[in-house]
Amino acid sequence: MTPIFYHSKQQVTHQFISVQKIPEFVRQAGRKPFVFDPYQSTDFFAAHDPDFVRDVLACMTYNGFRTLDPEINTALHYSNASMGAAVQHVLQHGGIACSASQGFHHAHYDHCYGFCTFNGLVIAARKALDQVDKVLLIDGDAHQGDGTEDCLDRLTLGDRIINVTREGREVIGEPEHSEFSVAEWKEFTGDLIRRYKPGLMIYQAGADAWDLDPFNAGYLSFDALGRRDHGVFAAAKAQAVPVAWNLAGGYANPMQKTIDIHLQTLRLSDSAFYKDKK
Repeated sequence: MTPIFYHSKQQVTHQFISVQKIPEFVRQAGRKPFVFDPYQSTDFFAAHDPDFVRDVLACMTYNGFRTLDPEINTALHYSNASMGAAVQHVLQHGGIACSASQGFHHAHYDHCYGFCTFNGLVIAARKALDQVDKVLLIDGDAHQGDGTEDCLDRLTLGDRIINVTREGREVIGEPEHSEFSVAEWKEFTGDLIRRYKPGLMIYQAGADAWDLDPFNAGYLSFDALGRRDHGVFAAAKAQAVPVAWNLAGGYANPMQKTIDIHLQTLRLSDSAFYKDKK
């Protein structure tokens, strides 16, 4: 089964529904999560201006939730480390792993935005560059990973960390993607892998790409989300690229609708790497 990296200290009392879904997803996944050590403040420097990091953690600057809540700041050390732990697991063991985390891709180099404080995608990818030459980051969230783009530009890492997002150098979320079959998603992803030859893939399996998500940015049906995830995983498996994926997005109320999307992704992760014989 796909290992899930999650720590109970990621949970906060903030009532933002997309945060509250994470521990419930882990519970319903029915497997014991892998725990890990939290990041230290200096780990955030891998993607961010050190002064910005210090100001957030000292509660002198608002976090991505527009609060000065130290509980959220503590959780940030664990949620970001969850992504890093999943990445390190697949780099060491191959295959696939899930980080039960989100709240990364709007975090810019020196400021927060959109419920994102620190960019765990860029941090994990940059740390991975000690072991691989390139990282392919496929961001299936319904919104552009503008923070990721900013971090990569400021750090001049765009040639080694390739970001596929709603806009930019490589684009996911075109209208025609709503009709893609599993085979077409596999070819879409496979083409990226063949072109960039990454040693690692990080995949944000965004649930807010669901066409009934209340934020109205989605473009994929529930079944189409499954075809997307299946194709992405199948391409990585076929070309032996290790994958770490996380949840990202999803704001349905009741939140069970979003959790069902994430559980579907988990089932397809299991199937692609542990059951498929093709």
